[in-house]
Amino acid sequence: MLIGYTLDAVRARMRARVAAWLGLDVGTRAQIHPGARVRCGAGSTLGAGSILYRDVQILATGQGRFVIGARSHVAPGGYLLVGDQCLSIGDDVAIGPGLMLFCESNAVTATGLFRDHYRRGEIRIGSNVFIGARVTVLPGSFIDDGVVVAAHAVVRGHLPSGWVYGGVPARPLHRIDGARPPSTAP
Repeated sequence: MLIGYTLDAVRARMRARVAAWLGLDVGTRAQIHPGARVRCGAGSTLGAGSILYRDVQILATGQGRFVIGARSHVAPGGYLLVGDQCLSIGDDVAIGPGLMLFCESNAVTATGLFRDHYRRGEIRIGSNVFIGARVTVLPGSFIDDGVVVAAHAVVRGHLPSGWVYGGVPARPLHRIDGARPPSTAP
């Protein structure tokens, strides 16, 4: 079993080297597993030791670019729609399976067709962040360093550091040190 995992890692590092040859700035020991699809603009980076697992899709078009820091990973099934925007993920970020991240999305308007209106905005995720399974991150969101986002949450806006967030939309559940937010304290 260990031999199979080692061979997968070697193949993933080779795929990362091919991506570097095609224009992605790839750090040492970075891995792109089979089934992952990466479309990137100039200036896109996959940091040293970072991993894109199976079936991850990162789609940047035109001027769009992404930066994924060192030792970060996106678990299988992640869909990161960057479009013409900028996505920044810090160092030591763990992203669970099924992430949906949208720098561009259709917008609701009072007139016209929804398909003709878009909301666009860069997304920044700090360092030392854990994002649980099946989280959705909407355009213009900012997640500070040292944040945990619970599974199935929907992130919009700014999530300050030091908190565990959950729900739809994501709201603070408790501080990472265990303290409750002021609105829920007894």
